Amino acid sequence: MDITFNIGGEAGQGIDTIGDLLTQVFVQAGFYTFTIKDFESRIRGGYNFTQVRVSDKLIHAPVDYIDVIVALSRDAVIGQRDKLVEEGVIIFDDSIEFDDLEACHYPAPLEKIAKEVGGNIRMMNAAALGAILSVIKFPFKLAEEALNTIFGRKGEKIVAGNVAVAKALYDLTMEKFTGTCRYNLDTLESGPCKDKLLLTGNKALALGAMAANVKWVSSYPMSPSTSLFMDIVANSRNLKIGTLQTEDEIASICMAIGASYGGARSMVTTSGGGFALMTEAVGLAAMAETPIVIYNAQRPGPSTGLPTRTEQADLFTMAFASQGEFPRILLAPKDPVEAFDAAVRAFNLADKFQIPVMILGDQYFADSTMNVPRIDVSGVKIDRGKLAKSGPDSDYKRYLLTPDGISPRAFPGDEGKSIVSSGNVHREDGHITENADMRNKMVAKFMNKLPAIMKSLNPPELYGDEGAEVTLLTWGSTWGAANEAMHILKDGGVSINHLHFSDIYPLRTEKLRKVLSKSKQIVSVEQNVTSQFAQLVKMATGISVHHHINKYDGRPMTARWIVDEIKEAGIK
Repeated sequence: MDITFNIGGEAGQGIDTIGDLLTQVFVQAGFYTFTIKDFESRIRGGYNFTQVRVSDKLIHAPVDYIDVIVALSRDAVIGQRDKLVEEGVIIFDDSIEFDDLEACHYPAPLEKIAKEVGGNIRMMNAAALGAILSVIKFPFKLAEEALNTIFGRKGEKIVAGNVAVAKALYDLTMEKFTGTCRYNLDTLESGPCKDKLLLTGNKALALGAMAANVKWVSSYPMSPSTSLFMDIVANSRNLKIGTLQTEDEIASICMAIGASYGGARSMVTTSGGGFALMTEAVGLAAMAETPIVIYNAQRPGPSTGLPTRTEQADLFTMAFASQGEFPRILLAPKDPVEAFDAAVRAFNLADKFQIPVMILGDQYFADSTMNVPRIDVSGVKIDRGKLAKSGPDSDYKRYLLTPDGISPRAFPGDEGKSIVSSGNVHREDGHITENADMRNKMVAKFMNKLPAIMKSLNPPELYGDEGAEVTLLTWGSTWGAANEAMHILKDGGVSINHLHFSDIYPLRTEKLRKVLSKSKQIVSVEQNVTSQFAQLVKMATGISVHHHINKYDGRPMTARWIVDEIKEAGIK
């Protein structure tokens, strides 16, 4: 089974709620789900949709076809009907008039039943759920169990009302709907999936940061990063985390640097436009060797761009931000499971090497939801790096020259230690200098960290035969669609593998060189126009990519889109 639902309408009509209900029902019933949200940058009106893909096999990406459309506005039909499969169904509120829909589509009295049975128009969401499940003949007992789980904390009255509304539309649809859907699930008992934890990329990063003992998060809210900040704020009182919505991004990062200088694990969240304002302060963190974690949930630019859409165009911005030369680490987790670990690693790496560590997500990664296995936090290890010995030390030097470039770190207020830091070139004791020899030694100190940094980074993951003739090269959130595309092409007889990077800068090249040296056709797949990662690969290895597949319209990739692009390029 692999079925996709699209719920569309205006902002404010409860589209997300219907999508969340549908997702929860199938998760509780034991199926894999993947949900994306497509919305305009407005509070009311416009055209938005939530798309829910459900399968009895593990899935990591959306598709570009739809089995069931649920339309709460005319635009929801007009915008998606060309993607409807044969034997697909359109469910729409009967207050919307359509002259050109065939009889097999269903005008459902969603609003009417919500008012008459539930006494509340807000239960229109449950009505829509009942109609959807009835069209595919999904056993209502499974839906009832899920509705009890979902609404249980709101009280028996709310649960009973929603169940009654959903059941009323379910029964009415069974009676009135005369069409057919290509899926008939009336004999369904349960699915094979035991994973019940629903996570977005942002929520997984927030959980990872909290597990890593983050103690300060400052942010000037900027889509699509804001939900991460809000998840931490929601738990800040219980976990004793300092959080602040600042007046701008410059204040945000400077406060985080200050908190880290005082010993607190610190983080900022932003998007590309906000990070642009932070770049000078990134240099301050580097010069002062003060650890900081920066999350950039990318969106299309330049300037305001498309605030609620997705892109991977900030790679170069992050890799080369701020003046001067200094080490930094860039991580780009591929999904929520990896995001949790990436957040923990980011804090450990920042502390260990006393550098900025940057996490690159994007709107697609940030807002897409999938069900994942329960996270075992017992395995989380906190590494604060090289710390100075406790007790008085009149000879303590914050920037002591060491073979690995890492100096023992102490914090203001530590007994018997004088701590001086600066954004200027400084001596070992932190005091400013313009001595040429000391400048050379401090630059070498930065660069002496690189061998250990490289060893700390994960190599790329290879999927498929190492000796395949075609290699898909990806990074970050494009993994799911590209991996599914690889399997489609492989099943079609193409000799193909997939090399994916989640640790992207500095670039580990050993496995990269080994795999690409055997490939006859290297194909980069990126959500930007200039193939930034492919350029980074060439800078590090001299290896050129043969074909570039780029998407930059702000919408996520699908496996079928990638397959079509590869075929159009004549790659076999």
